[in-house]
Amino acid sequence: MERTLLVLKPDATMRRGVGAAVFERIFEALPDVTPLGFVERGVPKALAEQHYAIHKGKFFYPWLIQFIRVGKVVATILEGDNIVKRLRNVLGATFVEKAEPDSLRGKYGLVGGVNVAHASDEPDNAEKEIALWTRRTSLDIRSEGRGPLMAYIEKWRGTPIKATKQIREYCGEYAKLYSNRTLYKDLIAEQLIEECPDWPMRKIRSLADALLGNMDLDKQKA
Repeated sequence: MERTLLVLKPDATMRRGVGAAVFERIFEALPDVTPLGFVERGVPKALAEQHYAIHKGKFFYPWLIQFIRVGKVVATILEGDNIVKRLRNVLGATFVEKAEPDSLRGKYGLVGGVNVAHASDEPDNAEKEIALWTRRTSLDIRSEGRGPLMAYIEKWRGTPIKATKQIREYCGEYAKLYSNRTLYKDLIAEQLIEECPDWPMRKIRSLADALLGNMDLDKQKA
């Protein structure tokens, strides 16, 4: 029996309907898994740095730290047979553009690494990540997680999810010349408003900024 860490990133938790839909789809696809613990919280810089320590020194590391701290995340631990591989199959490829259209990242991810969720990539790393998150947050492996997760789904189910295609188009337009950044930040934020009903505009704009920041990485890499 394996365990894995699942963390919904700000592009899923702030887009409330997306967060609910992701959990609902996971439970439908993996009905035999047991969720252990539930926490919804912001990510302190120290935890973000430890979580992504394997990438320290890489050109995209600062962006990873920025993005996961834009808004609250939701974390849980899933237990089940071969759960590491099965969960990652449900999520889809890491980069949105490479994910199958019917996978969670292919359906709800926005661009590049703005990809809805983190899931441990192998059993050994899962144990390390679970140890980190249970030590540094109130995520408690001894507590039942299904009840809180179902309540989360019920609370946000029905929140509009309709901006994905338009935001992807805006990102594509921006990436052609990497100009008019403020304009595209405003356009993306406007698309996000209805999907992020309880978030202040400054946070929505921060999410839009992080999204464009991911696009900027491609320019930097080139």
